[in-house]
Amino acid sequence: MPQTHRSVAFSGKKKKEQLKARRTRKVLVKSGEENSHPPEVNTGLPSSALSKLQEGGEAAGVNYLEEVECVNHQPDTRSNANRYNLKFRKETQEETRKRKAVHHMGITLASESDLEASTGQFYPSGLGYPARPEWNKGMSKSTLDISENRHFRLFCEKLNREFAGADLSLYELNLETWRQLWRVTEMSDVLLVIVDARFPVAHFPPYLYHHLTEEEGRGIILILNKCDLLPPELVVAWEYYFHHTFPKLLVVPFSSLEGRRHPRGRLQMAAESSLRLVEACQQLVGDSVDLTQWRKKIEEERDVELEGGVETIEDIQQEEPPSTLPEVHQHYKDGILTVGTIGHPNVGKSSLINALMGKKVVSVSKTPGHTKHFQTIFLTKNVKLCDCPGLVFPSTVTKPLQVILGSYPISQVRDPIGVVHYVATRLDIPSCLGLDYFREPRDSPGKGDKWTAFEICEAWARKRGYFIRSRGGPDAFRAANELLRFCLNGQKSLVLYLRPPGYISEKEKFKSDPRVEDIKLIQGSVCLEKTALEEEEEEAEKVQEEEEENSEEEDNDEESDDTEERKLPLPNVQNKFSLLVEDE
Repeated sequence: MPQTHRSVAFSGKKKKEQLKARRTRKVLVKSGEENSHPPEVNTGLPSSALSKLQEGGEAAGVNYLEEVECVNHQPDTRSNANRYNLKFRKETQEETRKRKAVHHMGITLASESDLEASTGQFYPSGLGYPARPEWNKGMSKSTLDISENRHFRLFCEKLNREFAGADLSLYELNLETWRQLWRVTEMSDVLLVIVDARFPVAHFPPYLYHHLTEEEGRGIILILNKCDLLPPELVVAWEYYFHHTFPKLLVVPFSSLEGRRHPRGRLQMAAESSLRLVEACQQLVGDSVDLTQWRKKIEEERDVELEGGVETIEDIQQEEPPSTLPEVHQHYKDGILTVGTIGHPNVGKSSLINALMGKKVVSVSKTPGHTKHFQTIFLTKNVKLCDCPGLVFPSTVTKPLQVILGSYPISQVRDPIGVVHYVATRLDIPSCLGLDYFREPRDSPGKGDKWTAFEICEAWARKRGYFIRSRGGPDAFRAANELLRFCLNGQKSLVLYLRPPGYISEKEKFKSDPRVEDIKLIQGSVCLEKTALEEEEEEAEKVQEEEEENSEEEDNDEESDDTEERKLPLPNVQNKFSLLVEDE
């Protein structure tokens, strides 16, 4: 019988999605009555797809991968491996196409005044974050789950509706991660909002500050982490800006260094930063909790000469079970000060805890979302730290800047060359890396001598020896990924940073400020110029050692050739007794 229609391939991926949607519908049916509103479970689906499921739509019309992107998604759906993964809105093809259009555009370097920014530039009025909805102790776990899911869905719908015309950034769409934040803020007496000192206004949401200080009455300390990557006068300028803009905020510069210096310098600098953190906590706590033991241990670590990074602080680590049920806050429960750490991914929350301890007690990674759920660590018997997973708060930060901030993983970026263009317009990459200008006259006529993002990536690929095997040309994609990692880590002098408003006009004033010497002490009395010279000297030493090793190998080869020539050649015979016959 002739075939009346063309067969359509049905992949295993679609079959898995169909089975997953069917299981979700069964959960919705079993957990609610026929006439009641079906409960909302945390499926990670957007509101449109979730409504289709609740209305009994077909599984073929539900594909959450088209709207929500799960970072580091694991294929095994039988376990909870993807429960705490970062989830963002999936980027459209139109957005990707617009970024690819700048690959071959001439780069014009922005002035230093264009890099001045404030919190209002990234967090306009009207933005907020999903706080925990109202609850009472009589609510069951399923009822609370329904309420939180509905509240989070309505928040996302309202945010997307009000900022439809604006460039809304990618923000966290996983409700489980927001539950971690709610739990940490409920159990903490003092909250450390950790930001990257290079981009503090892009990491500090003002609506979080107003909610925690005015509505919940929490003390907040802003940690300017990675301040060793900035000039000291710029750190002082950021301190003045945040003190003036947010009066109830205490600012503490911190340098965990993340292995960029000798272990002695790392521990000493962590001690200097920790002492200032103790003073800030004592200012908020008062006489309610005695922090003498914490201060004493830090002073002992600073005074003791360490060899090879030997730790002197003993810790008690307790991993908190992943329960996010609400709890009424009790100030200084059992006489213990609970300090919570919150912030965006890759701002150094876990590194800060390791620096406070003087040893590695928390796993650290450059991948956003590495910390899955909160855990508590005791600094002393009456001081407890609570590490919260990184959260991407709603803002208007652009996608390229989110990649540089570390909020979005570089390995997941579809167009790294477009992000390099964003960096190159604000930082002179060719001068920092010493790239040689190369362009064929027929390739891009009329552009003059301006670099393009694609040419920068090609030049770096040639310098590093990255070539494509199939065609033999430079691997610009691999070079772009490496350049973005350099910017993220502050390596190879690729340190991009923002300035507070009015910094250029008052730069000399900040240089003469007495606080500059304190910042230098926190930074280990090492300037950025000295750091660059040390890196160049290390590279020169490595090159010299390689040349010496190569010369030694050549000398050994020549000696082996001489010894082989001195040896007498033996006749090649099959029968050894034939030699005796010839001698006779």
